[in-house]
Amino acid sequence: MTLTARIIRFGRFLRSVVSAIITLRIPASAFVLDDVLSRSSITEARLVRSVQLDEPTLSPLLWVRSDDPAQIASSLRDDPSVGSVAPFASSTGGGVYRLSLRPLADEFMRLFADGGLSVLDAHGRDGEWVVRVFARDRDSIGSLGDGWRRTGPEFDVERVRSPENLGDPTRFGLTDRQHHTLVTAFRQGYYSVPRDSDIRELSNTLGVTHQATSQRLRRGHERLIRRALVEQPSPSLPY
Repeated sequence: MTLTARIIRFGRFLRSVVSAIITLRIPASAFVLDDVLSRSSITEARLVRSVQLDEPTLSPLLWVRSDDPAQIASSLRDDPSVGSVAPFASSTGGGVYRLSLRPLADEFMRLFADGGLSVLDAHGRDGEWVVRVFARDRDSIGSLGDGWRRTGPEFDVERVRSPENLGDPTRFGLTDRQHHTLVTAFRQGYYSVPRDSDIRELSNTLGVTHQATSQRLRRGHERLIRRALVEQPSPSLPY
């Protein structure tokens, strides 16, 4: 999809929603910790908890993994976007650090400070960040859209979804039907080895056709794997 087509598609979305969870893919050079993620032994970084980016100086708690754990602190301190570093906890192959980021100056970063956007999750690896933000209203989403149009290829909107399941992270984005189907299948022993129930018995319990049950299972599996394993890999933390 071309940049113009993406802008048009995003513009249509802006007119149809009140709030949203938006997944952005951002080069580290246009965000923070470019040196850390592109030119150091640190292989990945992730926010340990959500951060509301509404202050001129940011102090996130960051988990990092490195091929050389002894160099993590110095690599973080050497990054131009970092003001100060304080060790917080040790972790397998890395650790957790409290960072004080330098005052926001980049146009893209100001979108978070001024646009009513809350960062729900941020994962950095291979010179880029995947960031999930919660936009509370149309004005917030509009600020992001305007910034996207100005910066163009600097970042991309990868996914937009409703915040309806924001308060229940255990749902992993499953619809009610998918959630019910997967839980029922588990309870009936559909996933046991050997199976205690087959697809036809499961269909009878659900009161739907064999084909409908199969589709719900496949779509539920796809969404569960994507949300739990692909989009949000869990770092190895000491707690």
